[in-house]
Amino acid sequence: MKKMYLIAVMVFLASIMAGCASGPQYRAAKNGGNGYSDIKVANDRYRVQYTSTTEDVLTVTNHALFRAAELSKMQGYDWYVVTSRETFVDREEVKPNTSLSMTHAQTLSRDCGLLTCTERRQPVNTMGVELASNRARTEVQSILEVRMGKGMQPNEDSYSVADVLENLQPK
Repeated sequence: MKKMYLIAVMVFLASIMAGCASGPQYRAAKNGGNGYSDIKVANDRYRVQYTSTTEDVLTVTNHALFRAAELSKMQGYDWYVVTSRETFVDREEVKPNTSLSMTHAQTLSRDCGLLTCTERRQPVNTMGVELASNRARTEVQSILEVRMGKGMQPNEDSYSVADVLENLQPK
């Protein structure tokens, strides 16, 4: 019984540690998951998307701006202008959420006759798994359409590729 208790504790601790693992970092999205993706719309235009289920709106937007700067640099451009910007925040309940519980107790049974009573104590160990539906999942998505250019920046609404790469470097 002690061995089963130890295994259950180890499984419980492993599940807690897995839940504390860090979330997705800045990276390319795989199969529609977290990260960035981009589509070339024209020679100097791209649609950039960044999606995350663990980061806030500002961080997701910054990652999308950073990806636009990376693309601009790869294509040999000095600046870009965001021509369209959309941000989506989707919250949903995730089912099921699981938990593991264990209890250790003793039962007391008393058998009484006419003159005397006898007591017996027995250990009782129980283990259970609970499925609950109280966990929420939030997905944040930032979609930018950008036009890239070379030379002098056209206006103050344009982003310098060098400045964005320096200032919005993901951590």
